[in-house]
Amino acid sequence: LMFEVLEGGWDTLIRSIEMSRSLDDVIYAHDTYLNEIVLKSLLSDTDEGNEEETKSNTVEGQLLKILSIALKFGKFQDHIFTNSLRGLERAAKSRKAAQYRSEKGTWGRTTTDENEGKVFYYLADSNLFQYVDQTAKEFDKALSDLLKLLRKQVYDANHVVDEKEDGTTYVLKNNYDALGFLLF
Repeated sequence: LMFEVLEGGWDTLIRSIEMSRSLDDVIYAHDTYLNEIVLKSLLSDTDEGNEEETKSNTVEGQLLKILSIALKFGKFQDHIFTNSLRGLERAAKSRKAAQYRSEKGTWGRTTTDENEGKVFYYLADSNLFQYVDQTAKEFDKALSDLLKLLRKQVYDANHVVDEKEDGTTYVLKNNYDALGFLLF
């Protein structure tokens, strides 16, 4: 992606410098080149204003949100896995004790463990399902927001409007952006 951004912009910069008639035109061409790189590499802020709101409207902010949700879900999955292993260990220990007593000629179980049969009951807890459902919805929304932002930035990067000090307006359109192809 960076090669596409730098290479395509470089050709435009060279043409602009060759057509320049003054140092101001060269400086303007260079500034336009730098701004185009920032915009096409998706590093620019899309909105001015509240820093927190602006951050959530950037690719970086959206990626951080998605990674945060993924980390939260990973911790939840680790919690479920750890509790399941503990339950399996308790059940295995109880079975071994019952087998040992059975081999000695005593009937298998001597005590009743009410929780023994409920090793995995907590997995059917509706709160767990709600948590998973809520997390999945958060992730879907964050991913959707990221894709919308990327589409907007690709469109903005392909339709750059430049206005010189003398009032001349240029609309630059680049149809060869690789990111646009990736986002359909």
